[in-house]
Amino acid sequence: MTLLKYGISFIVCFFLTTGLMPIVVSMLKKFQIGQFVREEGPQAHLKKQGTPTMGGLVFIFVVSCFFTVFLIYSQANIEYWLPLYAFIAYGLIGYLDDYKKTILKSPYGLKAREDISLQLVFSVPIIIYSLNNNFAGYNILFIIVLELLIILSVVNSVNLTDGVDGLLSSVSIPIFVFYSVVLFSQGKIYPAIFAVFMIAGLLGFILYNAHPAKVFMGNVGSFAIGGAIVSLAVISKTELLLLILCFIFVTEAMSVIIQVAWFKYTKRKYGKGKRVFKMSPLHHHFELSGHSETQIMVSFTVIQIVCCVLASIIYFL
Repeated sequence: MTLLKYGISFIVCFFLTTGLMPIVVSMLKKFQIGQFVREEGPQAHLKKQGTPTMGGLVFIFVVSCFFTVFLIYSQANIEYWLPLYAFIAYGLIGYLDDYKKTILKSPYGLKAREDISLQLVFSVPIIIYSLNNNFAGYNILFIIVLELLIILSVVNSVNLTDGVDGLLSSVSIPIFVFYSVVLFSQGKIYPAIFAVFMIAGLLGFILYNAHPAKVFMGNVGSFAIGGAIVSLAVISKTELLLLILCFIFVTEAMSVIIQVAWFKYTKRKYGKGKRVFKMSPLHHHFELSGHSETQIMVSFTVIQIVCCVLASIIYFL
């Protein structure tokens, strides 16, 4: 009966997200809340200018409502509110960034110091939880620095990956499948249910975000996903597996770091900056190499699934 209840909740969550998407897309168009496309990006993306964005608010709303009902109804321990907190808190950072871009018409959104400051502030409850449950007895300063590095790396690399239609949703779903299985095996039912709701919400969203995208999730969605992944890693004590689980995100982030570092180095040494990739993050390099957005989405998702299977083997063995 319990599995049936969870299954029905998954289905309702999926169809509610799917049903709300056309309504929200229509509202975003009405209020002209559209994507701003920078000219220095791939030229093929210029036609996406004005496509409705901030669609991530839909799956954030649906998942948050469903999970809140489960927690209240079940009188769950306070620790199991952590995924919901991280999901909404980091989604708020993305929302503020999107708000400045779409409503206030600021092309760069939040300033870097504002962005990082908010990420640091919102990381405090996650770090406190980790110190009390994951690393009791270890050097406190070392663990704080380590957790901050993990949180900032995951959240920002997830955000970098959201640059091709359907890509971020498709590569995130296998990660939430992994956490739903691992957390169920640990007996941590409520975080596992949260992961299941995330799968349902993203599946409902990707129907409108796959190429050609009718709506983008915006930073509100990508930051929320990053916060959700970090919180589940902390609760399941699998932070070290994130290097494998988030291989696509790590690769995307490293491509940016390598590109910027090499450009600055060659410019300083030779007077003219050189590039390793045609464009970074990495998905843009493949775009400019002639691969379609759908090909990139499918290829990256297959790699992500393999990484999640490998992480599962390591964890369960």
